[in-house]
Parts: sequence; structure tokens; C-alpha cells
Amino acid sequence: MISNAINNTTDVVIRALDDSLVSEAEVMELLPLFRDHLPKTVADLAFDRVKERVPSQYVKNAIASSIASKMVYREGTKFVDAQPQDKLATIALAYIEKGKQVALLRESLEKGGVLGDSEKQDILALLEAGGARTALNLF
Repeated sequence: MISNAINNTTDVVIRALDDSLVSEAEVMELLPLFRDHLPKTVADLAFDRVKERVPSQYVKNAIASSIASKMVYREGTKFVDAQPQDKLATIALAYIEKGKQVALLRESLEKGGVLGDSEKQDILALLEAGGARTALNLF
């Protein structure tokens, strides 16, 4: 069940990366996912040489697998299975981008600095969407 959801999501994301639905620049923005995939020592010693030494298809496959695993383990198989198959790759890629945005909002809150109106609105929207159900940890 979990492996099927991960494999299915990985496959559709690989196709999206292969079919040029994602620009090379966007793939480069996803490289931190590949770095996280590597053992720490390898990442520290050789990550700067990835583009020259590692086949691009391997990197894309690892990125797709990382995206799929993050989404399935964080949101669950029901969430992934409920997405339309023809939109799953787009949703998975957007999921990573939105995760980055949420991390930045969390960081802003943790620092305790002054939040801009846009940040406040984003946080309020997330709280409203999550609501009491999220606070109860009932998913």
C-alpha cells in the first residue's frame, strides 16, 4: 500500500521531469532533495560535482523518489491515492514548493521578527485551512 503509493508518485514525477514539464532551472532548484538522498559524507565531499559525475537520469529518479516519499509519509496514502492521476505530478511538485513556503513562514515565526502583511495573511490562511481538525491530530 505505502510502496505502491510511493512507486506510483515516483513514476509520474519522473515522467514529468523527463517530458520537460519541468525546466532545467527548476530541476536544479530540486537538487537539495538529491543531496538529502545521499549519505552525509558523500554529500559533504562530492555534492558539488554531481552535475559532472552523476547521470542526470539518476538525479531525476532520486529527486522523484524523494518527493514521492516525503508526500506519502507526511500526508498518507489516502491523500496521494485521492489525487487525479493526470495531475499527481503537478501536485507533487507544487507540494514541495508549498512545503518550502511553509518552512519560511515557520522560520519567520521562530525568529520572532516583525512579519509582513503577506506573511501574516499566509499564516492566517494556513491556520484557517488546518483548523481544529489539525489541532486534534485527526487525519
